[in-house]
Amino acid sequence: MAGKLLSASCLTLLAITLAGCHQSESPKKYTLEPVDGIQTGDSEKTAREAAPFADELVRFLRGNSRASGDTFRLRLEFQPGGFAPRIETIADLEALLVIMRDFVDMRIAIEGHTDNAGDAEKNLSLSQRRADWVKYFLIERGVSADRMEAQGYGDTDPIGDNETKKGKRENRRLMIRVLNFDHIPSQLPRR
Repeated sequence: MAGKLLSASCLTLLAITLAGCHQSESPKKYTLEPVDGIQTGDSEKTAREAAPFADELVRFLRGNSRASGDTFRLRLEFQPGGFAPRIETIADLEALLVIMRDFVDMRIAIEGHTDNAGDAEKNLSLSQRRADWVKYFLIERGVSADRMEAQGYGDTDPIGDNETKKGKRENRRLMIRVLNFDHIPSQLPRR
């Protein structure tokens, strides 16, 4: 008797499950077509503001030109004199990893810069170690070393006034320059 109850219960559960899985008359399409509300809505604006590095880089790789050309700033923060970024600031670097996996032909230069505080030779060494750290971060996660160059410039190429805190902060930077990606990747087929 218990076996019959169990079987009846199982059949009821199976019938309920199958009833919920029926095909509708108009099957849903799962295409990757742009939706106007997504491209121009508040959520799109929020996403762009949250990840400007990734958004700008992907748009560039998709063929959009930029006033600042082929160079993009990685928003990483370091302890003074340190060469490894604070872990809570590596979102741009993680985005770069995903982009390099998606755009397998892309080659980059990683350029390290410092402000002019301290010894120029130490600044040059520090900027090189920071650029190397980014390169090895990517290598350890599967990006081929021959797709990257790392170069430290120390305090030789300031973009801000080294006499102000704001200028010094602008000068302490890591830049990604796209070296050879000059074509638009193939588009997904429309269905």
